[in-house]
Amino acid sequence: MSNKNKDRKEDIHFAQFKECCKDLPLSKRTEHSDKPDFLIEHSAGVLGIEHTQLFKVTKHPSKGYAPQAIESFQKQIVASAQRCCEDITPLMVQVWFCFNQVVPKNKTSEIKRITQFLVEVVKKWHHENPLKPWEILKPPEIPTVFSSVSIARSRYPFWKVNEAALQQNFSNFSIEKIQSCINEKNRRYEEYLKKCDECWLLIVVDVFKNSQSFEIPDHIDHRFKSKFERIYFMDASHRKDLWELPIIRI
Repeated sequence: MSNKNKDRKEDIHFAQFKECCKDLPLSKRTEHSDKPDFLIEHSAGVLGIEHTQLFKVTKHPSKGYAPQAIESFQKQIVASAQRCCEDITPLMVQVWFCFNQVVPKNKTSEIKRITQFLVEVVKKWHHENPLKPWEILKPPEIPTVFSSVSIARSRYPFWKVNEAALQQNFSNFSIEKIQSCINEKNRRYEEYLKKCDECWLLIVVDVFKNSQSFEIPDHIDHRFKSKFERIYFMDASHRKDLWELPIIRI
């Protein structure tokens, strides 16, 4: 993820967090920073918020089966296809890929190949249906690498991958995985305190993305070991659910 996209994602998650968290102090000034990611200046000092995301698989994505790697692969295809269609009027294009897709070893050539498929689908629809405002195309009208492609005429170009997770692909809520995520940030806690008086950790998932589709229990009773004063776990899907995790300060 580029730094620009990373910052934008952090801004979106922080805005959701502010909307959901009732314990944030009234801020005089808020700054998007680094280590920690956000600084909130308030009447009693400066509060830091460190942001991180939790993924199912974070190591060895090059093997091709990590959901996060698959999502990145699909996004590269759609972004490449959008660039190839800049010579036609603006369209809103939403792409559903087949759920059994994996990242191939020859990723670069596959991106080019599937990009060409998508470009041909979009341009053919655009030229053959000048009066149609929108349509959802499915196989056999389109290559079977896609389960469907939605195309609509728009004032501005907007292309995206539909990342909806299947219920059967949800993973169990993992105490160990969350603690491992906290441990990674615990090691940097003293560095964060150079910029703030206390620091909270915000762990984010989006349960409608395959790479982050975790089953979340109604109650989280386990006490996590933390150097942070408070830890929050947030589902950043449209539900915007927020939990404060019980902790033991270390």
